[in-house]
Amino acid sequence: MNKPVGFDEAVRTTMRRIKLDKREKRSAYIHAYQTIVNYYGLKYLAEKKGLGEGVKAIVNLLEKLNYNFETYLELMDEITQEMPIEERLAKKYSYPLWVVKELLKHLPVSEVEKTLRNLNEKKRWARVNTVNATLEEALECLENEGVRFQRHPKFEDFLRITDPFYPIGGSKCFKKGLLIPEDLSSYVLVESVMKYVASPLLDSCSAPGVKLFHILSKNASLRAIAVDYSSKRLLYAVEILKTYVNQGRILLINGDSRILAYKNRFSTIVLDAPCSGSGAVYGDPSVKLRLSREHVRRYALIQYELMKNVIKQGENIVYTTCSILPIEGEMIVQRIYKEARAVLQDLVGDYIDPAYPGYDVSYKTFRIYPHKVEGQGFFISVLRGVR
Repeated sequence: MNKPVGFDEAVRTTMRRIKLDKREKRSAYIHAYQTIVNYYGLKYLAEKKGLGEGVKAIVNLLEKLNYNFETYLELMDEITQEMPIEERLAKKYSYPLWVVKELLKHLPVSEVEKTLRNLNEKKRWARVNTVNATLEEALECLENEGVRFQRHPKFEDFLRITDPFYPIGGSKCFKKGLLIPEDLSSYVLVESVMKYVASPLLDSCSAPGVKLFHILSKNASLRAIAVDYSSKRLLYAVEILKTYVNQGRILLINGDSRILAYKNRFSTIVLDAPCSGSGAVYGDPSVKLRLSREHVRRYALIQYELMKNVIKQGENIVYTTCSILPIEGEMIVQRIYKEARAVLQDLVGDYIDPAYPGYDVSYKTFRIYPHKVEGQGFFISVLRGVR
């Protein structure tokens, strides 16, 4: 809560200070995850039961519940029944009230509830890295390690790890690069935009590079420039490229895509913009703790500045955010659409649905809805830049 770090990094830092065996570490991780993903609801219930405020009150409540989160969820379902719908959904699924109110402007109550519930449920997906292995080799490796998985019914090279808390970081199958962690929604996104991908490509906010690696696996001869503002994340991307891809002609640049300019025009620009992460809660529940209006507005300003710069430098611009909020999606594209006279491109694919209604660009902007795909929530648009 006091530092802008992700959930996994916070847990790793804490675990270094505490001596636990493997089983205890797993149990601690799961309990920590459930605590953060339910933070606002736990805070409310602790206050309602007279246990005080703050983190200590939450711990006291969890001790009284014997750390049984099923009991907690049953209690929350019961005590929120008579609340106004927006307050009930906010308390029950532990989201800031303003987020729920915003979603209810664009989606029916049932869709909002499905979205919030699904984003609270931990999942683990992986793509078979066909650059390094055949499908059979990757599946055999997982079976030999005793990792339980399910094949996706639509995408043969995509798997769901049955245990969402399985520590894939220690798996030889992932260390060897036979499989790569990738969310299903990210996979769907890349597959849907491939018809607009050509050399030269600019990945303007690249690190850690999951989408770029996926694109490279589909186009071995691609020439690309990958840019990221964070030098640390870019160095990590270099290592990932060596492990998982080792193909294509890639130039990596540590820079700011809000101001970078290039001599030549790109065929494709991918702008997977930094965002609130409101569509990626199950991957990192700590994003909930930072979901303030001010925080999201800061991201929206960065997104607009990025789009305003890159729209002038490419033929097809793929703009995407892992956000369920229109201020980071439809509203950004609507502004650019009017200012830059860009042309909206069509997009078709499995799990690709129309974006929120009510905007001038709604007819040709798109979303991946978490409850429909069992993945993260994404906004997607493809714009053709006008010279």
